[in-house]
Amino acid sequence: MNPNARLAALAVVVLTGSVACESTITGNEGNFQFSYPADDRVLDFNKPIAIGAKLDLQVRDAGDRTPITLTGATTGDESVLVVDSFEGDMLTISAVGDGNTTVDVKGTTQAGLEQTDSVNMLARTPEVHILRHTCDYDSNSAAYLAGQQVYVPFEFTMADTQPVIGYGYYPVTPSDPNVLSLDATFQGSQYMRFDTLTTGSITLDSDITDTRLTMEVVEAGAIDGVQDPIAFVGEDIDVGDVNPFYVRPKVGTNVVCQAITGLQVASDTPDICDVRPATNLSGAQTDTGNEPGWFEVEGVAEGTCTYTVTFTAGAAGAGVSAQFSYPIQP
Repeated sequence: MNPNARLAALAVVVLTGSVACESTITGNEGNFQFSYPADDRVLDFNKPIAIGAKLDLQVRDAGDRTPITLTGATTGDESVLVVDSFEGDMLTISAVGDGNTTVDVKGTTQAGLEQTDSVNMLARTPEVHILRHTCDYDSNSAAYLAGQQVYVPFEFTMADTQPVIGYGYYPVTPSDPNVLSLDATFQGSQYMRFDTLTTGSITLDSDITDTRLTMEVVEAGAIDGVQDPIAFVGEDIDVGDVNPFYVRPKVGTNVVCQAITGLQVASDTPDICDVRPATNLSGAQTDTGNEPGWFEVEGVAEGTCTYTVTFTAGAAGAGVSAQFSYPIQP
């Protein structure tokens, strides 16, 4: 998948909260299995937790992998990790200081056995703090629309690239808090959520490294261009095929990330293709959403499919359009 297509696919992760994998390990006593959601180095369970972050652990019976009922949870050194809470088969821990310690639990299996187990865990201050724009991982600068909630991907690692995990720790500072405000109620481990309060050009600076993003917050009327659509197509579009496409507006040279604004698409060659707004995850036809910009192209006959994309609020409400084409195979 090309980088731009990957970014568009990541929008679905933000929208759905999907996490595909877990890091899992059997405890020191062999009774329980500990796991947490992971998207990087899945086989390495003992990735350090960022100091200031939280982590949710699920505990299962190591034998049949069924959930247990926790009856107690603590840590070997509360200057490193503390247990915030536990209920059912889940516990939440917080990293409070640098070091290594154990998380110690006891619980009841579904067979009624009372057992204990522990797992070794680490807490560290991240040495690398990566910040990105969802619409362009390769650019330090992007635009956003005022009055919306937007997501900024982040990543912590150590100097040797080992991932540092956890959620709820967001060491960043907007250069102008009147333009951009962190939504602390959003507890993401891969994304931060912000409210864009008004227009302005600002930076988002890491508090722990020299990482910086540039963000231009604009009104939808400032949209003056259309980025080339991303085609989610295998080898080609054949007659009868329906394929999703993804498009974003632009302001000057900046792509506008996560722009919730009016979008129209229309086929200029209806004898060759049908072009329409994509069906969203709930099954309704829509041109808005948490990450709009999706539309579908259906092959009707062999030839060159030509279509027009319009961001209706652009150019101070006059609309901004661009024409594109894609070949339809027999």
